[in-house]
Amino acid sequence: MRRLALSMGLVWFWAAGCATQATPSNDVKPRPNLTAADYYPLAPGWKWAYDVDRDGVNILATYAVEERTGDTAVVQAGDEKLTYAVTPAGIAQVEGGVPGDFIIKNPVAPGAEWPVAGGKARIDSVTADFRLDSGEHYLGCAVVQVTRTEPVRITRTTFAPDLGPVALEVQVQDGPKFVTTTRARLRAVTRPGDRTP
Repeated sequence: MRRLALSMGLVWFWAAGCATQATPSNDVKPRPNLTAADYYPLAPGWKWAYDVDRDGVNILATYAVEERTGDTAVVQAGDEKLTYAVTPAGIAQVEGGVPGDFIIKNPVAPGAEWPVAGGKARIDSVTADFRLDSGEHYLGCAVVQVTRTEPVRITRTTFAPDLGPVALEVQVQDGPKFVTTTRARLRAVTRPGDRTP
């Protein structure tokens, strides 16, 4: 029952995704010299399923890389298509055919910052942990915090090396405090070449 309750309350991003202990045989350690593209692999065949809690409503959200042409990747997110530019500088959202805000940027190092529309992004950590329900324990996760105004909100996304976004948390300012409006947590992943049942 407790596990079910936790699953229902977890969302796409980071707060609930941290793990504290693991069986060493399940540890997935990061390779050296990782780049933004290693933290968000966007080759055809990648699929992610997330448990999302948005304002108390629980849903399952799926994302799948539909195509990759040169430095452009198209991800199917429910009924919506998201386009990303995969560049030497990092992974950026594409809006109106033009690269916009970076969602993760090189160098992937603690304290690195870059501007985004209405605010700034910062890499808070590259040593966070995340454990999949299957037991795989990812070490060396990068946590990107984006702070925006109008309304004031903070989004924290955790990226696991060679796995992609694994957790998300969105907080919106409500008077003097911040209220969590969205949480997401990776439930399952399909890698290119995996056989699906």
